[in-house]
Amino acid sequence: MVSAKPVAVIINSMQFCKKRGGQVVAELMLILPIFMLLIFFVLEYGNIAYHTIIANHASYEFARIGALVAVTKPSGRPDRTRMIQKINQAKQKVFGTNAGRIGVTVKVETTGTDPMYQRHRHEDVVVTVTYPVHLSFPGTSWLLASEPRKEGIRRVQAVTRMPIQKAYLSSDIK
Repeated sequence: MVSAKPVAVIINSMQFCKKRGGQVVAELMLILPIFMLLIFFVLEYGNIAYHTIIANHASYEFARIGALVAVTKPSGRPDRTRMIQKINQAKQKVFGTNAGRIGVTVKVETTGTDPMYQRHRHEDVVVTVTYPVHLSFPGTSWLLASEPRKEGIRRVQAVTRMPIQKAYLSSDIK
């Protein structure tokens, strides 16, 4: 046989829950936007980190291509036009239809001369890749986007320096 006391407790607790229903909704409405924004920021940072890795790898590979194709004859000067042409071909193969959005700049810098060889200069190719990352979560653009913020794009830059590969001529030796 069921006593009346537990039934009364259950009925009283149900009435208590009905009275608190609005409070739970109000608390949820205060906390939920902050919680969702926090989750969006974590996910967006992961997205930016992923695209930063892509930009760094592309910069490294483009610098490597530029360093290998820069000089066509032994102890010659680097041909910047040839480097840019080969890098643009690689960019088109890697990024396909999105290649136009990705900026690549190529510079050749002299870092010194070799004291053992008369005409040989040490030169580096410096490749800078500017990679646009489209921010996909709401609320993250106002803090993470590059200027202008209304575009919702973060521009990631990766710079790689690599020595240009040159062959020596026997006539270059002192």
